[in-house]
Amino acid sequence: MNENSVYLDTSTIVKRYIEERGSRLVDHIYFKAEAGELTTVTSLWNIGEVLGVLDKYRSRKLIDDRALQESLKHFLGESQKMIRLESMQILPLTADILVKTYALTLKHHIYQADALQVATCSASNCKLLVSADRALLTIAQKESVNAFDIEKQEDDIKKRL
Repeated sequence: MNENSVYLDTSTIVKRYIEERGSRLVDHIYFKAEAGELTTVTSLWNIGEVLGVLDKYRSRKLIDDRALQESLKHFLGESQKMIRLESMQILPLTADILVKTYALTLKHHIYQADALQVATCSASNCKLLVSADRALLTIAQKESVNAFDIEKQEDDIKKRL
């Protein structure tokens, strides 16, 4: 793993394709990754979650069908490009990661999806994890993961990139 790697959870990835608080910082992270200055890391699980979140935006009428299709095309196309450039790694759900996920779920009484983010980040030895999910950030920090809020800690994140 690149020593300058950043774990992106679903909430962070979505900000790349839907304008929200923190989107500019996510754009900065992607720019640095495309320039070869860092590697973004996520779980295969997040791909499905991103698709689901984008679809929820459409079902809640926050975006229309056209915007959904454009977001999906942009997300999938950009992910393929970044994988080819070796600036993005999508980690599989391995048995070791799942066992760690189960242990974290029981230890912290959290959703399995949040535990999976922490387990995958830890397994990948990422330099930091960025998220807008406060519960996830709290658990990650309890597990000694350098975790930062993409919406509130822009300066801290930029210093570590």
